[in-house]
Amino acid sequence: MSESSPDEPPNSAAVLESMTLLATLSTAAEVGKSVARRRLGRDPSAQEPPDRAAIHLRNTGRTLMDLLMQLALSRVPLDHPEEPLPHAVRHFDLLLKLRRAERLTQDMHQRLLSLYPEVSSELVEEARLLRNKIARFWETAPSDPDSPHLSDVLEQGISFVVWTRHEVPVE
Repeated sequence: MSESSPDEPPNSAAVLESMTLLATLSTAAEVGKSVARRRLGRDPSAQEPPDRAAIHLRNTGRTLMDLLMQLALSRVPLDHPEEPLPHAVRHFDLLLKLRRAERLTQDMHQRLLSLYPEVSSELVEEARLLRNKIARFWETAPSDPDSPHLSDVLEQGISFVVWTRHEVPVE
């Protein structure tokens, strides 16, 4: 394998192969975590004790907020907008992060259900709506003109995390 100089553009095939590997590893990691939780006897659809649900909500909320902020910062214009490879890499990164945000939101929704009625039904519903909005954006943008705009998804996501921080009891 020959090394390229910093001035040479990256090999498109190598970049796409790396993105495919990253997507595969990301999916495998999520499946591995899910299997490990189930082996420990943690059913994601089951109710959790409120104190454990609250801890997980705070941690997952922080992770989701970090991810949303990364997505917001990734909207900075590229140095060379005419080059297709940086756009492809950025789009790929966006899709991976959105898929992760969708999973985190689903997780938060499930844990909020464990805290209901200690948290408002509106917050529980907001988690469901946000998860659906992220999924719709992921599946339809940019081809569908009725698809939610990324800024709307980010705004709703950030608002949801802040709202969760205010309603989830701190022990």
